[in-house]
Amino acid sequence: MLRTLFRHSFWNAVATFSHQGSTFISNFLVIKLLDHATYGKYSLINLTAFYAATILQFAVGSTVPKFVARYADDPVRIRSVVWIGGAFTFASGLLGFGILALSSGVLARSAFVEPSLTRPLMIVSLAVPSLIGMVYLGGLLQGLHDFRSLAASSIVSGVLFIAIVTAGAWTGDLTRAIWALVAGSTLRSVILGCATLAALKGRAIGRGFSWCKVPNEITREIFKFQIPAGLAGFVTLPTLWLIPTILTRNTQNFSDVALYSVIIMIKTLIVIPASVVSLALQPSAERAHASGQFDLAMRVFRTSTLGVFTIAAAAAIFFAVFAKEVMAVFGRSFTVASFELQLMMVAAIAEAVAVSLYMRIQAASRMWGSIFATLLPRDLAMLAIVAAFTTKYGLLAAVTAHVVGAIINLIGVYWLSMKSMGQGTAYLDTQLSSRRE
Repeated sequence: MLRTLFRHSFWNAVATFSHQGSTFISNFLVIKLLDHATYGKYSLINLTAFYAATILQFAVGSTVPKFVARYADDPVRIRSVVWIGGAFTFASGLLGFGILALSSGVLARSAFVEPSLTRPLMIVSLAVPSLIGMVYLGGLLQGLHDFRSLAASSIVSGVLFIAIVTAGAWTGDLTRAIWALVAGSTLRSVILGCATLAALKGRAIGRGFSWCKVPNEITREIFKFQIPAGLAGFVTLPTLWLIPTILTRNTQNFSDVALYSVIIMIKTLIVIPASVVSLALQPSAERAHASGQFDLAMRVFRTSTLGVFTIAAAAAIFFAVFAKEVMAVFGRSFTVASFELQLMMVAAIAEAVAVSLYMRIQAASRMWGSIFATLLPRDLAMLAIVAAFTTKYGLLAAVTAHVVGAIINLIGVYWLSMKSMGQGTAYLDTQLSSRRE
């Protein structure tokens, strides 16, 4: 069991670090090739496409691996999950492209107060379908426990992505850099799609499939989980997009947006191990929880949380101590935000631990509770801080909002996870008592 979990964790780590690492390296090179303000615009456009795709994928990235792992030995049910998720992904990709393309003018003029961003926003809308597709395809491979294929495709697509994006930024032109971002994202999804088709070969996913034959209980079970999980994204992701947007409007300083983007990127690097561990262990925890093996599920959860905290704390301390040197890597002008980076490390640790604890909530399908106990309090606090203080304090207010939000979220996730596991333990005790009788 432990050997299998280690193997899954290793290959999932390779896949995640290949994907996120290529994104980090490409952003680092873009920073070096574009001037400060132009990179601020590039990062704002990039974040807009990313958050639009993340909202509109409507939790398919967590729904598909959850149910594929749960029904791995049931051909009818797994076939239904694959087709339902695929159809939803295709429709949401087209919807995301249309919404962002049609609203690009309004966003540029009203949200960013920068009409020149209209064309780049229209161009980046082409990347939304591929970004959503990657979430679905990656989740499918995770649910199948084919982390090796996920890792191989991530490495190949990551190298090509870096080359394409860097070539676009080399020109020093924002529009060409955005075109390169679209091309790189599309190529990533194509490579991941080929890896997924290879993994599904032999499972007869398309053979004899009919929408009329999809069991009603499968549809109900999927949407019972996906609807609240997707709504959670509608709550939290607009907040993450609104923070740099409000910062831009209140300061009209794209250099601050560039600094904010770099700090968020570094924080993401610290949180990545938590995501890696959670994604690798979640399918095993799902099976244990579904079969009533709550003691095994708890061992998986505790191991995950301890490992995540240790790694996140060590990395955060390192970045806090060498904050000035770390920011200088991106350029001397970035060192002015060294204190803000140190402050963000508090949020990084809290967020990493919360990601690990969230495994318990997801396994117990307590998605509605997570919206009201964690997401709404966190996001309301973050938006209130940004709206009230960015005009005067700029970047510092945006970073403070992240710290306060991460702490509130950690408290809520901890309470809800303990409650979820308490119910599981009570169920196990009931089952044992009935067997003794």
